[in-house]
Amino acid sequence: MNILVTLNAAYIPPLKVMLRSLFDNCSGNLDIYIMHSDIKDAQIKMLSEYIGSYGHTLYPIRVSKDTFSGAPVHSYYSKEMYYRLIAYAYLPEHVDRILYLDPDILVINPIESLYYIDMDGYYFAAAAHTKPVIDYINKIRLKTDSNRYYNSGVLLINAALLRKEMEVSRIYDYIREHAGELILPDQDVLNGLFWSKIKPLDECLYNYDARRYRSYLISSKGRINMDFVVYNTVILHFCGKHKPWHPNYKYRFGILYKYYQKMIERELVSEQREPYINRADANEYLA
Repeated sequence: MNILVTLNAAYIPPLKVMLRSLFDNCSGNLDIYIMHSDIKDAQIKMLSEYIGSYGHTLYPIRVSKDTFSGAPVHSYYSKEMYYRLIAYAYLPEHVDRILYLDPDILVINPIESLYYIDMDGYYFAAAAHTKPVIDYINKIRLKTDSNRYYNSGVLLINAALLRKEMEVSRIYDYIREHAGELILPDQDVLNGLFWSKIKPLDECLYNYDARRYRSYLISSKGRINMDFVVYNTVILHFCGKHKPWHPNYKYRFGILYKYYQKMIERELVSEQREPYINRADANEYLA
C-alpha cells in the first residue's frame, strides 16, 4: 500500500501522530512517500527509523525549492500543499495508486476500505464537506458544473491514469492563469481543473470534519453519532486553523488526538525531539 505526504519541517511532529494511528489501522506493509523541499537529512533519517520500527518503509522525494515559486501561498498555506497534485510525475512508475493524507488527521478504522476503492477511470477520489451555500459559491467562483467542493486533505490518486492523460504543465498553467482567484489554493486547483475526474467519497467515513460533530448528528437525524464515528469512520480530519496539538483545543475529538500524541511521547521518551504544542510555525500549512 502506498501513502503520500507533502509537508515542510514544521509538520513533522503531527505527521508522527498521524502515522502512528495509520499503523494501528493497516494490516499490510506501507511504502510511505514524503515530498518536501526543506526537511534536513537528519530529520529524514529520524523519520525513516521511526517508520521502519513499525515494519514500513520511507521514500523521501526532494522537490526543488523553485517548484511553484510563483504560486499563491499565505499564512496557512505553504507551497508544499501543491505537491500532492503533481506527485504522479515524481513517483516511481510501479506506483499505480497512492493515498495522500494530511498530517492533521487520525486514522481510526481500517484504511483498506478506502485504499482499494474502484477508481472507475477517475483521477482522484475525495470527499466534499457538504455546505450547500458555500458549494454553490465555489461552483460560480471556479466556473465548474460541479455541485461539490472537494477537500484535498484525503486524496486517493490514480497515478497510472494521470501519467497517461495529464501533462503536469496543465497544472502549472492553471495556477498561473488563475493565481489571483485562488482562495484555498490547492483545493481550488483540484476542484477547478479536475472537478469532472473526482470520484465522490462519503465524508462521514473518509474525511470526517472533527469540528462538525453536532452538524453531522443533526443533519443525519441522530444516525451519525459517537458510536457511528467510533465503529465506522475511517478518517478524522482536524480541519481549520485550530489544531488538537494546540493548548485549549475545544472540539470533542481532541482527547483522542491527545491519546495518540501521548503514545508517541512515551515511545520516544529517550529521543530528543521537537515539542508537539506551542509551535507557532506549525500553523502555516493546513486548514
